[in-house]
Amino acid sequence: MIDDLVTFEATNVAELESNFKNSVNDYIQTCEDLNRKPQKTYKGSFNLRIDPQLHKNIYKQALKESLSINAFIGKTLKDAVNKESCY
Repeated sequence: MIDDLVTFEATNVAELESNFKNSVNDYIQTCEDLNRKPQKTYKGSFNLRIDPQLHKNIYKQALKESLSINAFIGKTLKDAVNKESCY
């Protein structure tokens, strides 16, 4: 999801696809005109490389909290971001 508003409408499938493409192209052109990068979407996953001992400690803490490693890391990151009021 991006914060910018990109809209389009249509009365049939062919128009829908065409109008969607035109709307995206217009958004990209607007970004170029404003000299800024288009926003990108985030899929909610990323690779993280950490020290093996930290990995082990995360596993142990997640286990103590009855969470999966993913849930524990997600909770920890959310807490950290909320603490900084950036979320």
